Amino acid sequence: MSQTLVGVFDRRDDARAAAQELIGMGIQQTHIRISDETAEATRSGTTHEKGFWESLKDLFSSDDGDDDRYGLREAARRGSTILTVTTEEPYVDRVTEAMRRHNVVNLDDRAREWGTQGWAGYKRYQATDAATAQQQLQATGAQKIPVVQEELQVGKRQVNRGGVRVVSRVTQQPVEEKVNLREERVHVERRPADRPVTPADAAAFRQRTIEATETAEEAVVAKNARVVEEVVVSKDATQRTETVRDTVRRTDVDVQRTEGDARFRPAYEFADELSTDTRYRGRSFDEVEPEIRRSYEQRNPSSRWDEVRDAVRSRFGKTRTNA
Repeated sequence: MSQTLVGVFDRRDDARAAAQELIGMGIQQTHIRISDETAEATRSGTTHEKGFWESLKDLFSSDDGDDDRYGLREAARRGSTILTVTTEEPYVDRVTEAMRRHNVVNLDDRAREWGTQGWAGYKRYQATDAATAQQQLQATGAQKIPVVQEELQVGKRQVNRGGVRVVSRVTQQPVEEKVNLREERVHVERRPADRPVTPADAAAFRQRTIEATETAEEAVVAKNARVVEEVVVSKDATQRTETVRDTVRRTDVDVQRTEGDARFRPAYEFADELSTDTRYRGRSFDEVEPEIRRSYEQRNPSSRWDEVRDAVRSRFGKTRTNA
């Protein structure tokens, strides 16, 4: 795939030296072009080839490309020389190195330097080109009426329509439960007695200890947490089609013709009808003249074709162009 490389040189001799090295590298001389503002002004009167600045449109087609293209134009205006080389992809790196060896200029750095001096870049040439076009119109006596039409551009944006905030907090409340508790008590009772000692009572003469333990139940509190409810927060999205209605403005230009001589009015009306006739579309006046002459003479037997021929011919071309 072929690529076109563009280099800017402060000295024309550097550009020529780079071109000679590229030719020695095997690149055809017809694929190398050296241009500057002076050279392009000399060629401006020729039509055998596309102008250098016009040809750059093919290389830089985007908005950023306009900045680069007009940056090259500004460099040439300030005296720099532009070297363009069309070569195959394997040669790209070698061509770049050759340009660097001969002091090629970094156009981005140079453009920033111009910016500090007040250069407005692409916008400057937009204004200059518009002013030049207006001067050309005034010089030829032409008037330009712009036809302006508004376009409706509908986009969308995200807006906040509110939502849901779920707050979790801990509260306390008193509760009570009833529980039955068992409690033991030891009672010691002395009873008076008067009876003979039995064998069972004989053991009383031995030393012994009897212990009785009192027990009681008390309430024990324990807490067990259980999930009794779940709060689920979610959202769903739906799409809807909304019809946006508005009005756009457009400038309509009506062209109304005024006739200077009433004698030629039938001829002008006849030529206007020809502009809408598909039989004559894409054909010249000389080619269709025999046919339209017969048609005109049949409709206007009292009028001579030789007298109105020029009027029909001039109107024929204008109405077809407007159509």
